[in-house]
Amino acid sequence: MTEQTQTILTLLREVPLFSGLTIEELEQLTEEFVMVVLPKDEVLYRVKETTDGLFVIDSGQLALLDEEGKQQDVLKRAEVIGAEALNYLPVREESAVAITDAQVYFLPNKQIRALYDGVPAFKETASVLFNSVRLASNVPMTWLEPGEKIHLMARKHPIFLLFRSIPPLVAFAAVWLLMVFLSSRHAFWSLAGLVTGFLFCLLWLVWNINNWANDFYLITSRRMVWVEHVVGFYESRQEAPLSTLISVGIKTTQLGVFLGYSNVIVRTYIGDIRFERVAHARTIGKLIETNWARGKRTDLELDAREIRKALRQKFGKEAEDITAKDLQVELGAVEQAPKEINFFQWLFADFVRIRHEVGGTITYRKHWLILLQKILLPIMVLILSIIFLVAIITRNLTQVDYTMGLVAGYFLVFAAAGALVYQYVDWRNDLFQLTPNQVIDLDRKPFGRESRRSAPLENILSIEYERRGLIPMLFNYGTVYITIGNTQLTFNDVYQPSIVQQDIFTRMGKHAQERDERTTMLERERVAQWFKVFQEEAEQGLTIQPQSEPTRPITMEPTK
Repeated sequence: MTEQTQTILTLLREVPLFSGLTIEELEQLTEEFVMVVLPKDEVLYRVKETTDGLFVIDSGQLALLDEEGKQQDVLKRAEVIGAEALNYLPVREESAVAITDAQVYFLPNKQIRALYDGVPAFKETASVLFNSVRLASNVPMTWLEPGEKIHLMARKHPIFLLFRSIPPLVAFAAVWLLMVFLSSRHAFWSLAGLVTGFLFCLLWLVWNINNWANDFYLITSRRMVWVEHVVGFYESRQEAPLSTLISVGIKTTQLGVFLGYSNVIVRTYIGDIRFERVAHARTIGKLIETNWARGKRTDLELDAREIRKALRQKFGKEAEDITAKDLQVELGAVEQAPKEINFFQWLFADFVRIRHEVGGTITYRKHWLILLQKILLPIMVLILSIIFLVAIITRNLTQVDYTMGLVAGYFLVFAAAGALVYQYVDWRNDLFQLTPNQVIDLDRKPFGRESRRSAPLENILSIEYERRGLIPMLFNYGTVYITIGNTQLTFNDVYQPSIVQQDIFTRMGKHAQERDERTTMLERERVAQWFKVFQEEAEQGLTIQPQSEPTRPITMEPTK
């Protein structure tokens, strides 16, 4: 194997598109690539040019430009450029320009067609990546960090969309049959019931489809993410840095084998990330491993760059351009001023949402069933009070004095409404928060006391959870116990306590990683300072003599 072949082979093993190929297939493929050297500012291809193949970047950086010349993306080593060839598009949709000296490898259309037709693993990988790009373009993700790219995005198998659609369809069929049976006697009420049932089942169907569409899995340039979102009620993001990955496993069942779905279990130092019930599980697993390997190489390159930058600064030379990490820190240091909201906006913001994340802080509330238990009695009293008041106003309750009844009715209505609002605000103000640095238990009583307990993430000794009783098991809520020294914080009656536990573990891991990065930065600074002192000593003509073993003094005995 020649040196160039070995270089191409090493490169291709870092490219997700070729992750499904065996070593033998990659070795054969290396013979089909042609090396292209690009000086800075040279155009690789222009928009509307005929598509003749794809390119894999070996070194340097290339920018993608639209028809107006605006930069859309910057691609680096092991990234594929010229994806039009994979999609069988006749012309280029963008221009590609080298923004540094670069080296790429070209694969002609003929060989791409041969891969599609002869290697099913390549076709499947390309299909997964195409679907990922299409899905990522339709789902906004404002929580991504500057410079963070999506490498893979997937949803649960479409068969589970079908499973979610069956109950509302069956319910509508039952309503339709019932209304047909009653239509001969009560035509109007049958029609009204049919329309009401149709609207209810339609909303139920749309709700289920939306919930399926809002659950997805991500692999970015920095982390692995599982996003779960129930509109208006719940949103969860479970994640782990790519650097914490230990292994990738595939689990399935007989039904999964038959229907074509499996679970991808990503084990990390801070817990498991589960890609549940996804199609093409083995391909997704290989893509995760490939992106992990590429991420390790990127981290090493970034580490070398940071060391070089520190040395340049210490020796008084021109510093390199600011890194993406530096930019991230600077942007994160800028806080936006909070928007002013009125009372009703505050009261009904996140109306019954039991988990949401804003500005890096995850807020949990008690399960909505706890709210229902609190407001059930006020609602019943309010309904009865309204019925009583209407009966008094319409003079259908003659046994009660009109004036006294009116006063009593209004009093009961306002008292019940006040109790209802009080219980809701009390539930709403009972918060559990997870910030990047600490956990917080916040309890504010309406017009009363406020209790706040917090603890830094690094002081947490253990995290446990329990779901006690039939109803908590059915509705999946429970209590999370956080042990800090001799004390304990409790997140009571939170939805999906296992996910809350995982959230805390994830934040602990990320916090520890950031702490290690700060330690590493200080070590780099120390090494750079050492080299600077050494250079200053050398410039002054000073030399450091090696230490020798101390000599023993010579004593002479007097002669007799």
